[in-house]
Amino acid sequence: MTALECLRAAQASGDHYTRPINAFVDAFRRASRSDKERMACDPIATCGPLEGLVAATLSALCREAGVPAPPWVDHVRSNEPFFAFPARGFAMRVRLMVESPAPFRIRNVFVPETFLDRA
Repeated sequence: MTALECLRAAQASGDHYTRPINAFVDAFRRASRSDKERMACDPIATCGPLEGLVAATLSALCREAGVPAPPWVDHVRSNEPFFAFPARGFAMRVRLMVESPAPFRIRNVFVPETFLDRA
């Protein structure tokens, strides 16, 4: 699954958009270096909440794996603040804004600091 395919699956999943993203995280971590690079090669050309979430996820995974992130991730973000975790209250929103890892914050996407942790 490429990042672009992950985005399409997330968009098609409605409220369950994290399922394909979690599958992408797992697949990326298991992949060889060349497969990681292949998973990142198809650019996402639009901006939006899920686009920013997928780009941030890929950026963080590339950093974790020591693989250069593709240049296109630098241009993809959410145009409005996007809280990928239910954050209805002000305190929760502030917490997510503070603890979100940098690849997410710079794309206007806010997640718990453990968003990429998998069992």
